Amino acid sequence: MHAMEIGNMQEWNAIVEEFGAHPMQQWQWGALKEATGPWTATRISLSEGDELVGGAQVLTRSMPFPFRAICYLPRGPFAREGRLMDVANAVADWCKANTKAVSVKIDPAVSELDFGEGWEPSERVLIRKTVVKDLTMDEDTLMKSIPNRKCRQYIRKAKRDGVEVRPGAEADLPGIYALYTKTAEEDGFPIHEEEFYTQAFHLLEGSQQLFVAEQEGDLQAFLWNITSPRGTTFELWGAVSETGKRSRANYYLKWHAMLAAKELGAVTYDLNGLLNDGISDFKLLFEREPTLWVETHDRPLSPLYHAMNKALEIRRHHNTRDNAQEDTSEE
Repeated sequence: MHAMEIGNMQEWNAIVEEFGAHPMQQWQWGALKEATGPWTATRISLSEGDELVGGAQVLTRSMPFPFRAICYLPRGPFAREGRLMDVANAVADWCKANTKAVSVKIDPAVSELDFGEGWEPSERVLIRKTVVKDLTMDEDTLMKSIPNRKCRQYIRKAKRDGVEVRPGAEADLPGIYALYTKTAEEDGFPIHEEEFYTQAFHLLEGSQQLFVAEQEGDLQAFLWNITSPRGTTFELWGAVSETGKRSRANYYLKWHAMLAAKELGAVTYDLNGLLNDGISDFKLLFEREPTLWVETHDRPLSPLYHAMNKALEIRRHHNTRDNAQEDTSEE
């Protein structure tokens, strides 16, 4: 299988759209990771003869001595039907030949996959357990597919009571960050510094959909998504104020975002992750059953892999011991 680096955003995103790949495989997500963290992004297409078989956006991160580097394919790779692991193995071979990585991590958004030899279950980056809505039905059927009657009522009630949803602008970012900070403090989850979201607003252009819900000028909720046409819409960040909870702004906001995703051509809507918290209970009002993606897997590329994993495990334990949210996504 022939691997080729793609260095043009339009060319790469056209490939992502052709395969209906996850929006974290789009150029913009890699650009954000490069600008805000210790990552470099490389986009690799895989071909056999004249046929494009698949590809992956490879994020590479330098690690402390002696571990050199690791590679990660966020919600990747992507491939023709039945060829996902062929592509994953080809990308791993490319990483071994072209980077100093001691391992490659993948977490494709599929429910079943035979990883085969050479791959090991590993610590996840993204949460496996999520809620996914099918967007291929018409609007009326989509509304009826929401199993919770109160949820459907609250969507309609919020609109009747004057909650309005509009695209977010750069001028909204301070208010959005203040709301997000308050929610994070109350619910016990970490967020980035404010500058990160300012950079995200600019670097995710063409991929993102930022919505705010207001009532009489009061910002009550926001939702920040990314979309891959012919693929999925993926919720990144969101929050709701106490006033927004009373007005049911968060219900109407999520419904509005789903309709916007349909209009963009997405075929699924991923509410991104279920933990053991009230936010997860809210997400489950929109779909009867959660979706469980396959476990995250690594392919070791160096004898140093297991020693590195042990060091990372100690660091994770230290960093998460005060986390107020219990992760039950593996249950």
